[in-house]
Amino acid sequence: MTGSPGPSPSSITVAETLAVLETRFAGFAEGIADGRYVLWLGSGVSRDRLPDLRALALKVLEFLHGRMTAGPDGDRYRRALEKAIALGLRAHEAERVDVGEPVASWPGLDDLLGGLLERYSELLGIQVDGEKADFMLWDAVDVRATYGPGHAPDCEHLCIAILALEGAVAEVASPNWDGLIEAAFMELGADTADFVQLVVLVDELRGADRPLTLITFHGCAVRATQDPPRYRGALVATRKQITDWIASDSSRVIRGELIQLATKKPTLVVGLSAQDENIQQIFAQAANAMSWTWPSDPPPHVFAGGSLGDHHMNILRVIYGEEAAGEIGAEALVPAYAKAFLPALVLFVLARKIRAYLVEVDAPQLGPTEREELAAGLGALAQRLAAAAGPDQLAFVERFAAGQGRALALFQDGVEPSATGSAAFRPLGGLPADRVKTDPALPTSGVRELAAAIAVLGRGATAGAWELEAGSAGAAGEGPLEVVTAAGTSVVFFAANGRAATRLVAEGLVDPAAANVVIIHSTDPVERARRSPRGRYGRTGRTRMREVDMCELLKTSPDLTTLEDRFRQVAGL
Repeated sequence: MTGSPGPSPSSITVAETLAVLETRFAGFAEGIADGRYVLWLGSGVSRDRLPDLRALALKVLEFLHGRMTAGPDGDRYRRALEKAIALGLRAHEAERVDVGEPVASWPGLDDLLGGLLERYSELLGIQVDGEKADFMLWDAVDVRATYGPGHAPDCEHLCIAILALEGAVAEVASPNWDGLIEAAFMELGADTADFVQLVVLVDELRGADRPLTLITFHGCAVRATQDPPRYRGALVATRKQITDWIASDSSRVIRGELIQLATKKPTLVVGLSAQDENIQQIFAQAANAMSWTWPSDPPPHVFAGGSLGDHHMNILRVIYGEEAAGEIGAEALVPAYAKAFLPALVLFVLARKIRAYLVEVDAPQLGPTEREELAAGLGALAQRLAAAAGPDQLAFVERFAAGQGRALALFQDGVEPSATGSAAFRPLGGLPADRVKTDPALPTSGVRELAAAIAVLGRGATAGAWELEAGSAGAAGEGPLEVVTAAGTSVVFFAANGRAATRLVAEGLVDPAAANVVIIHSTDPVERARRSPRGRYGRTGRTRMREVDMCELLKTSPDLTTLEDRFRQVAGL
């Protein structure tokens, strides 16, 4: 990377991250929108919902200490605790620890937890006399309560689900034990079983295809809680289990599937340290099977986070060679943590998809250059949305998802959304951006015309002709969008077809006599008086809602300037 350093990854905002995606990482972000990347996720995407590895290590120490002091057989827990201390500290430091004292009072506790962070699999592999091999995970960590059902998803998980529903992410690989991605689909009003093919055991690779294939190759705490006989043994936590996974027959097919993904598709790594030996081996075997070249657009391997760790760099060395790894590493890091990176990626992908619909719009007299100028309004809208994110990214993503869900429910059906999720969401469509043009419903869905209307509104906002604000849901007359001009505020609705427009009125959402209401139709408005648009442009003095026939505007406007002028006139803006 060149130029002056930007904001630190810990403080970078959604808007700043979006700017990075639109410039230095535009090829990568477009690759995500086109569904090219496999997403590899680690515990970093869940750090505000579940214990990270440092907290996990502390939990184990306190569990062993509590058992050591609670009963007559405390010696076996003492021995395990002393082994844990020896893992994380040098010998002379370990000697200073009095295990009889509370864990919180131990000298060098921070150093101990830091040392165990890189050796968590050895920590969980410590054997307690008389207990099962997975005692540390099953009982000390209490994987069922700690990572099992009942945890609410965070903004990162909602963003991943949105990307999957929009067709941008089709495969996710993760060693995480939790079920937060699946929970995110439910939060968005989507039945997880309909959208996620969860692969924990090898036979689940044969399940019916779903928009998202989620391979949790270290097991699933939710499934292990619900069906211990079948799934408890699939939890991978100890160093021995990780080593066995690399060569065992039981993991061979899933291992092969992950190697194929790492071989065929570019990789995005978010919140994953990649310290486990089996993850390193997956990328090494993939590189041996078919090499990647650099430079390449989109880049084959991208990491999001504060910096590239030693394990990330080792993957790059294995794939590209020692000399190239340093240069590639400097260009492969998006300097933003998941909480800013994933919402920004969602905004970029949706703007890219709307642009793809706009390219296909039936506007025979608009040339490629004018279409590009029109599409610039979409980027401006994405930037305005990103600027409104604020420090509470979860609240922003929930508002955004609910807003898009409501806008599309009104657009497609003319009714308020019926989904019960607190952030009920509807995708623009299930295809990635570069396949939008193959959608057989494209000519009749109305989304092309919707894209054009949004782009015109975005250009007007950029030019200072008006301000755009999100509408308030839940009351009659409240549309998904408000346009604020010097003359007042107009409440804007969109209608995919005559049925949706009719229902907007029938459901009491739109008052036809309201002078501040605008309905933008993707097809001919119902009971339209005349075909020529000229008789409908401009203010008529009547105090009633204005209706815009976007389809005819696009077909009859000879150039972009005329399209925008006519749009403003008929919309009364």
